[in-house]
Amino acid sequence: MEWELVKQRFSRSRLDEILHSCQVVKVGVVGDFTLDAYWYADMTRAELSRETPLFARPVVRETYSPGGAANVAWNLADLGVARVEAFTAFGVDWRGELFRQVLGRLNISLEHSISAESWSTPLYGKVLLLNQNLAQEDARLDFINTHPLPAQAEAELLANLERAAAGLDALIVADYQAVGVLSPGFRRSLNDLAQRSPDLRCVADSRQHIGSFAGMALKPNEIEAGRLLFPGREAASISASELEQGGLRLQAQAGRPVYITQGERGCLLCEAGRVSRLPAVALAPPIDPVGAGDTFVACLAACLAAGASAWEAGITATLAAAVTVKILHITGTASPQAILAQYDAL
Repeated sequence: MEWELVKQRFSRSRLDEILHSCQVVKVGVVGDFTLDAYWYADMTRAELSRETPLFARPVVRETYSPGGAANVAWNLADLGVARVEAFTAFGVDWRGELFRQVLGRLNISLEHSISAESWSTPLYGKVLLLNQNLAQEDARLDFINTHPLPAQAEAELLANLERAAAGLDALIVADYQAVGVLSPGFRRSLNDLAQRSPDLRCVADSRQHIGSFAGMALKPNEIEAGRLLFPGREAASISASELEQGGLRLQAQAGRPVYITQGERGCLLCEAGRVSRLPAVALAPPIDPVGAGDTFVACLAACLAAGASAWEAGITATLAAAVTVKILHITGTASPQAILAQYDAL
């Protein structure tokens, strides 16, 4: 019933118009680009190591795809926006070179990204153990940074962003890692840029620092919002009305709409002193929610830049996320055609 009411207010032709308008916008993504690796080990070929009492992982196939902020950029590219600009840092290592190749094949511009000698290109390595028709995921191998981006490299990246901002219609801040590209000072500079650029649609998604952004639309999930708004409380103890009131406080602080995603329960849109609930799309399993937030924020920013209202952009982003959760074993993206097909299936 909820989607019947949504479709009465939001026609297919309007959805198509917004998606078509996205094709002329230019969007930047600043933050923590991560390379996802999938290493497939055929355990029927495993031999006991002579050095340790463990069986080796004989990798017979490997694939690489964008993760983290890079998945946001990938979603923008597959959505069909006119240009996707990446603002991030790569290490001078084998992962950085491989990552540049992966992103280049997806038509994501790296013109304004940098390389830093003392930086490690982040990679999440997922080892899949295979035995005939069985598969089991082994412990993940993460390449991470333990020290902040050097000050000189940070200044270079920020200068690149400042120069390029005038040519962008939207900027997505993807602040995902505990030790990542965005320092407290970088976040303050992004807030200043957002305040100085009223025509630049800025959207922030942050695992741990969502309350540090202003002048931008914000997209926390309910756990991130609860941690910020009700510190020390378990998420399950926060009532729906408390979360709504907290969302309105966050919206007043940010000065832009706030979208609190709630998985299968939809999304809260806090805007101009009121709360709207955007319904979720009911989906039968199997589903894979990994990467759905990236799809949501990418589609949201592109739609806002294309002239959609806050509510229209949120509904379109919800439809896009419903597409990607049905794509298994990889983060996935949502094309305009797939989003329209999802709308038709409601």
